[in-house]
Amino acid sequence: MVNTWLQAGMSVVVGLMTAVGALIGIRLSVHGSDRATEQRELAGRREEWWRRFTWAAELALDDAPVKRVTGLKLLTKLAQSDLAKRDECLLIDVFQGRVLDELLSDLSGNSEGGHRYDRAA
Repeated sequence: MVNTWLQAGMSVVVGLMTAVGALIGIRLSVHGSDRATEQRELAGRREEWWRRFTWAAELALDDAPVKRVTGLKLLTKLAQSDLAKRDECLLIDVFQGRVLDELLSDLSGNSEGGHRYDRAA
């Protein structure tokens, strides 16, 4: 009779250990799946950020001054995004600097020709 109780007790312990092991396995699997989903979502958001960056850069390089200003403003907003890490911010800074230098060069060349660019004009 003691042997029967021992076998029953061991069966219960083994059953509980199996159930706990399965539960732990499921939890780890779900955690890994959630993490993979988060990484895919982040990658998708970063791709969209890059698409917007190229669009804003194209605007900033346009011949029309209004589009250039719009592109530069969009780049400033993109730099404020959580998706813009250090490298992206440096890229935007260099890009904006080059575009602004070109704009200022154009303005100084035009102002020497007798044109004034101020709000009162």
